[in-house]
Amino acid sequence: MRLSVAHLIYGLDLGGLEQLVVQLADRSRQRGIEASILALGPDGPVHDVASRAGLEVELLPASGMSFKALSGIRRALEKRRVSVLHAHDLGPWLNAAAVRMLRPSTRVMATFHEQRTPEGKKRTAANAAARVTDALVACGEKVRQDILGWAPAGARVPVIANGVPLVEGDRAAARAELGVPEGAVAIGYCGGMRPIKGPDKLLQAFIDKFADRADVQLYLIGAGPMEDELRSTARGHANVHFTGLVVGAARLLPGLDVYAQTSLSEGRSLSMLEAMGAGLPTVAHDLQPVREIHQEGVTALLAPLGDRAALGAALQRLVGDAPLRARMGAAARSLAQRHSIEPMVDAYEALYRELAARA
Repeated sequence: MRLSVAHLIYGLDLGGLEQLVVQLADRSRQRGIEASILALGPDGPVHDVASRAGLEVELLPASGMSFKALSGIRRALEKRRVSVLHAHDLGPWLNAAAVRMLRPSTRVMATFHEQRTPEGKKRTAANAAARVTDALVACGEKVRQDILGWAPAGARVPVIANGVPLVEGDRAAARAELGVPEGAVAIGYCGGMRPIKGPDKLLQAFIDKFADRADVQLYLIGAGPMEDELRSTARGHANVHFTGLVVGAARLLPGLDVYAQTSLSEGRSLSMLEAMGAGLPTVAHDLQPVREIHQEGVTALLAPLGDRAALGAALQRLVGDAPLRARMGAAARSLAQRHSIEPMVDAYEALYRELAARA
């Protein structure tokens, strides 16, 4: 049976969600599923990443919900004879549900990759959209709880946990690329420089404890709207480094000694999973989605949300105790085996085939 799946996302920035969609589409195609990516909004570096993987990408130059956006999605679905439209997160999903009314032969599903509760008019729209959606997939249990709080009774809300490729990294090459001084302890963050990800909280805690210590270095890997503010805060501190946007940034994680991600809210962080796979202990805020993948005191040190002193103390503890870093890193690498990308792809493939059989 022919099966065509189109992934609907917003924009083609180089974020964790976009990279996950590329990986899912690529692995689905290897299993005989025709997979493509439709992007509303701006172009970006993921376009080239997907194209190099041999995936068809179509940019629809429209954002929000509009006739232009809906008609563009419909044309793309008809051209590819799409069986299942898989939307990712709230905005693309609301568009996908609206298109369902224009092309009822295509089944619609959505995945929610972060905690987000629609409010006001969006809540009303989400409630209506859920009634014409076959499945509202949550990336973790906390996200599922959030969806159940606003979705109508009877909505299908399965959990398909995010997964990542688990590959061996080259520590020496990663440290050379980052420029880590010999013998220094490297703390790193990988992700968007956005307020919700809390890179400012990490930077503040780091400066509190390690200002200008040559033996401890901080690497902020990524880009985003907070970058200028963060660079200003770090000015004069020679042990704070910004890499900017890096394609395939996971290769740099083995060069670190400690991973730190002080998000204010999470779904199921792909970078955190990649850091576990690289054998790194983690410092993070104590959030339920973080506890879904980490064990406090075993693979991660968790600080109360917003507690700058506790974050600094956790960083200081790991920096000063190499045997502890080694034990926690080994435990993280072992636990990461539960979060391989293959079970995620298995679950999505089964759902795609089930929905397509109903079309």
